[in-house]
Amino acid sequence: MNQKNPMGQLLMIGIPGTDLDIETHSLIKEEGVGNFILFTRNVKGGPGQVKRLCNDLREACADAGLPSPLIAVDQEGGPVQRLGPPFWPRIPSNEEVAFCGKSEDRVKLQAECAAEVLTSVGIGLNLAPVLDLAPRGVRGVLKDRSYGPYAQDVSALGENYIRTLQANGVWATAKHFPGIGRVKRDPHFYRPVVTASREVLLDEMSPFRAGVKAGVKAMMTSHVVFPALDPDGPATFSRVIAGRLLRHELGFQGLLLTDDLEMGGITAQCSLGDAAVRASLAGHDLLLICRTAQGVREALNTLFKVWSQGMLSRKSVDLSLSRIARLRK
Repeated sequence: MNQKNPMGQLLMIGIPGTDLDIETHSLIKEEGVGNFILFTRNVKGGPGQVKRLCNDLREACADAGLPSPLIAVDQEGGPVQRLGPPFWPRIPSNEEVAFCGKSEDRVKLQAECAAEVLTSVGIGLNLAPVLDLAPRGVRGVLKDRSYGPYAQDVSALGENYIRTLQANGVWATAKHFPGIGRVKRDPHFYRPVVTASREVLLDEMSPFRAGVKAGVKAMMTSHVVFPALDPDGPATFSRVIAGRLLRHELGFQGLLLTDDLEMGGITAQCSLGDAAVRASLAGHDLLLICRTAQGVREALNTLFKVWSQGMLSRKSVDLSLSRIARLRK
């Protein structure tokens, strides 16, 4: 790895297909990119193909002198299950788990199934569970993805999922802090605003507190604005939400990820390079750029510029790298 420019290690990127392509290989070798997220487009060949892809990514990183990569996937269950039928068993959605009886047993089986699938192909980080509450009558982007409207229930099920998944060899990621259950417009296309009071938001944050208590290794924020917490921008850019609230008040010391910075909730209002810098300054350790190599290079160039100028401190970068390294181990 180029020790003078560690920016590539702060990104988690998507790749275009089922094989390690030339452009991704170049990003690994030339830019030190060392973390990857897989989507349905990457797993169409079944278990053997996915395992080869993960091994190829590890081998490319090793050849470039990089640490073994973090490889992640959204394996929630229900409508968001990247490794699903016909090659892998269907995993029930969070809503099914919560409302079909014996939910404690069902959530354990949900987590065990996810862990078995991911460990079998070499994926170590699951971007699950969703800990957002879904208030009755508000469906939005969380259709079938929430454990329900009640903080106590979601906290208990989320904590059980996290402990089970991590006991079975896969790190969990609680999302989407501080909670997007009230969102009506999809952050993939818009930048939503949640107008609930601070008191309501803090109460609906309870599942994330339970996640921290359970020892969740990673947390993901959202491209949503919460004026009662920070009126100046989305959680992705908020030092108040990512720093003061999550790190200090909730005591979370694990890995903090952004959602995909190429979503419309970000790119409709600022450049990708600016977004990467603002997310890093807010306190995120790992920045997701899931679609284009051009976007990855834009983010890397801007990050390197502000880092070399001292605007992004070496201390904060080193802290993020240490958190990433802990998950790799």
